[in-house]
Amino acid sequence: MTIDNEIKKGITKGDIILIACVILLIAVLFLLSFKGSDKKLTAEIYAYGEKTHSIALSEVGESYTLRINRCELLIEKDGVTFLSSDCADQLCVKKGKLTRQGDTMACVPEKVVVVLNGAANENIDSVAY
Repeated sequence: MTIDNEIKKGITKGDIILIACVILLIAVLFLLSFKGSDKKLTAEIYAYGEKTHSIALSEVGESYTLRINRCELLIEKDGVTFLSSDCADQLCVKKGKLTRQGDTMACVPEKVVVVLNGAANENIDSVAY
């Protein structure tokens, strides 16, 4: 008797049903994770502590750039990116695209802050400052 035959004898209909149920559950959870992907995000942009722009990202047609102080921001339908800044460390540029509710980035030397806010009924896991 080979190992394959021993394995085939050890698997029952119940095992196959259990495996199918687990795979189905994983597929359903995976598909549900995309349910909130069309969130209505708003990018709030602050300069020197004052709100200068409030942009509904879902209403953005074509992407465009926005210059605030000496920072250049790329505004897109799915997020906001710091393209360039005159600061020395370039942490804001290295951060990449802000795409989720609660994402925040600041260019401290230029005193520019971008915060993504979503609908009031959406949950945030955590935000740390």
